Amino acid sequence: MFATFKIKKRILALLVLVGCGDGLPDKNIDRECRVHDAGYSHTVIFCGGFESDNVEDVFIACDIRRPRDEQFEGCVTGLDLMDLDSDCEFQHVCMKPWTEDQ
Repeated sequence: MFATFKIKKRILALLVLVGCGDGLPDKNIDRECRVHDAGYSHTVIFCGGFESDNVEDVFIACDIRRPRDEQFEGCVTGLDLMDLDSDCEFQHVCMKPWTEDQ
């Protein structure tokens, strides 16, 4: 059962990454995107590199600047307290606002 859940997580991660843009985020995306940004979409944990095969988890982080009743249901809290392996890091992904020029 655990293997099935892990496979489903990887499929979901791949779909989110492919469906939300033109590829994986830049390594420095966390400097541009924060959980409290208007365009925040989701957070990705990469382990061992920034390729789609290295996606460990995809989730929505809670925005501590918002009241509890305005949070996305099931959001993940305590990102600063996460105990990640030394080769892992999380990155927030923001969507650029749509304009008429696009």
